[in-house]
Amino acid sequence: MKAHILLSAVFTFPSIAWALDNVFLWPVPQNITSGQTKMNLDPSFEIKGSYSSPILDRAVDRYSRIISKERWVPIQVPVRAPAKAGSGGQQRKMQERDTQIRISVGEKALESLEIRVEDSTAELVQGVDESYVLDIPNDDNTATLIAATVWGALRGLETFSQLVQGQRHGIIRDYDNSEREEERAVVNNGFKGLFIPEAPIHIEDSPRFTHRGLMLDTSRNYFPVKDILRTLDAMAYNKMNVFHWHITDSQSFPLRLDSAPELAEHGAYIFNGRRLVYTKKDVKRIVQYAKERGIRVIPEIDMPAHTGSWGLAYQDITTCTGRFFLDETNKWDERYAAEPTTGQLNPVLAKTYEVVGKVIAEIASMFPDGSYHGGGDEPIYKCWEDEASVREYMSAHNATGDDLLNKFLTKEVDFIKKAGKQPILWEDSVTNNNLAIPKDVVLQVWVNPVQLAAKKGYKIIASHASFWYLDCGHGGWTGNNTSYDEQVPPKIPESLQRELERYGLEDNYRPSNWGGAGGDWCSPFKSWQRIYSYDMTFNLTETEASNVLGGEVAMWSEQMDPVGMDGRLWPRAAAAAEVMWSGRHDKNGVKRDVGEAMPRMFDWRYRLVTRGIHAEAIQPLWCGQNPYMCDSNYPAALLPQNDDHPTTPL
Repeated sequence: MKAHILLSAVFTFPSIAWALDNVFLWPVPQNITSGQTKMNLDPSFEIKGSYSSPILDRAVDRYSRIISKERWVPIQVPVRAPAKAGSGGQQRKMQERDTQIRISVGEKALESLEIRVEDSTAELVQGVDESYVLDIPNDDNTATLIAATVWGALRGLETFSQLVQGQRHGIIRDYDNSEREEERAVVNNGFKGLFIPEAPIHIEDSPRFTHRGLMLDTSRNYFPVKDILRTLDAMAYNKMNVFHWHITDSQSFPLRLDSAPELAEHGAYIFNGRRLVYTKKDVKRIVQYAKERGIRVIPEIDMPAHTGSWGLAYQDITTCTGRFFLDETNKWDERYAAEPTTGQLNPVLAKTYEVVGKVIAEIASMFPDGSYHGGGDEPIYKCWEDEASVREYMSAHNATGDDLLNKFLTKEVDFIKKAGKQPILWEDSVTNNNLAIPKDVVLQVWVNPVQLAAKKGYKIIASHASFWYLDCGHGGWTGNNTSYDEQVPPKIPESLQRELERYGLEDNYRPSNWGGAGGDWCSPFKSWQRIYSYDMTFNLTETEASNVLGGEVAMWSEQMDPVGMDGRLWPRAAAAAEVMWSGRHDKNGVKRDVGEAMPRMFDWRYRLVTRGIHAEAIQPLWCGQNPYMCDSNYPAALLPQNDDHPTTPL
């Protein structure tokens, strides 16, 4: 048990207050009720409890610092959302809605948050119970957080931290552009005390999906450990619980291994005189940092394709290494690889499996999680057929490319199981190649509908490129590749055609990428709204849907490095985090509305920035200070007029 003092300010408690505060939570809890009482935190507020967990002790320390330093004042000015057409909202009178919420101030101040954990020994594994119940009273001085496990307590602490707000400052000053950058980074400094609005608050919460992940590719571009740790922080803030680490690919092999040191020695990038690698010490630090935040780390060493970097150390067990990725015809159907650079592991040599076996065994020992991702995607049979030993084997055994792929993946899955891990593979080996992969292998869906794998009886991680590939829409990265450029203009909607003809604008209208370069295979850009719209269990039977473990947003790094990392990931990944935690549908089966989510997402993005995550903007600041004025779903008749709804400064 530990107690953590948060505050040292002195408060005065008026009996009535007017507040511009709402309960903005991300992801939204499964069940929440709230009242109209503002509960101040006592100067000696502490987080304490009866549990035995060093991880939870350190989490309490961490959240104590976040709460006391953050002193969050909502950017989003709250207003009770007007009901949409059809729900009687148009009959409401404007005076029935106040843009300011009149609340009372509790006679008592919160002196503590007491944590109770039912099972402090539960391990961080797939499917562990992350449920919690959080109660903030309006007539008592103790809030309670009851969790099934330590991992549920971590989620409840995050929710509690988001409930706490700082007093709005009454003094407005010009922004000082002469300040140094580190001084500007101090946000919400100089506010009065902390409080929780709208008590009593009762929250009963648990995740809709048990696997809520983010995949980061560290092969195409290298990411220092500090950037990975910051990403883990952001994941924890969003209640994500799986970091899928796509460590290696054709471009580089950045992991040092004792069993095969040549892989990193020859396969890692060298940049500015430094070899860009991760050591065992780095891995241990990342894994522990993640565990402290309730995040599992699943390694992926992609094979047999995407192994060009192996060929720099083991050219004898790879095929077509170092070739241009297209053949002399320059046709996609005659490619040697899905992208530069080429190279696949030779599936017919005994030495290949000797090296693969010891690599999998060592990496499995470095990562304590029960799952191991073996890759398995995008094999190009032409690359294998480029090698004489493979051609001879295929001729002697009357074997096809599918036979070779099945041979390799069968052995790889056996190696993974021998290491005591749950195998995960990308789904195209089953959905495209129709291989008889064992049903106890988890498939990660990325290119075909979830239904194809679900109907075959596999457990599934959903990451469809049409929704959750964060790299899409940034243009092609191979020069002079016109494969995805639109040379025929798309059909213009009739309503738009009339407007173009009316105003003589048709000659200037160029929809999409028609007539230009820079197309890419998975355009368009996946906006947070698009990501939020992904229904991972769409059109599945109840049984099939029960096999969807959850999902992952995928951040392939061909066009991203540490410089733009946070903005590329956040807040878009947060949209997926809410879908995975809260569900695409609410408890009544109604699809969650982007319009309802927008004010919370707006505020959450700013809060992430305050916490050191450089998330990209999603709206002008004006929209947050003028709620629903930027939401075209709400007719003007339902919106407050200017005199009723003043812009509120920060």
